[in-house]
Amino acid sequence: MEKKTIRCPRCRGVLEVTNPKGEPQLLITCPNPACGAKMRVTFATGDTILADRQPHDDQIGHLLFDGEPYALSEGTNTVGRKPKGKNGTATIQLPTDDHSMSRLHAQIQVTRLKNGRIKAVLSDIRDKEKMEQRPTLVDDEPLQPEDAIVLAHGDIITLGETPIKYMR
Repeated sequence: MEKKTIRCPRCRGVLEVTNPKGEPQLLITCPNPACGAKMRVTFATGDTILADRQPHDDQIGHLLFDGEPYALSEGTNTVGRKPKGKNGTATIQLPTDDHSMSRLHAQIQVTRLKNGRIKAVLSDIRDKEKMEQRPTLVDDEPLQPEDAIVLAHGDIITLGETPIKYMR
């Protein structure tokens, strides 16, 4: 039975994780009741990977929402609130009760440059009437309807009242 000691990325508490079934990865929840962060612990490689540093096969990056990574893919990614009981049209649907976030709120265009680097460009794609209500924010700066912002690792994107972290 493998054991690992890790640090929670949210509350910074030290946790001991056991792997009784020899699984390559476990999804755990921080036992601290004030935290509750979800973490993915990898056992197969010998390295521990926390949820806010979760790599993806395509190495494009991801959005971190409520401790869970949502993978971005090369090309157009649309982000919005997941509607209850039905399928939405956003490619990344976040499970939130924040009704100030539209079901189709923002777009992230991901491009792999010739030098291998990744460029992720955020734009607000809501209806013009809704843009005045709750602007999309990047690190507390509002996006204008015509803005297209190149994201940097660690940028905090706020859709409605919901903060999401861009991770590369």
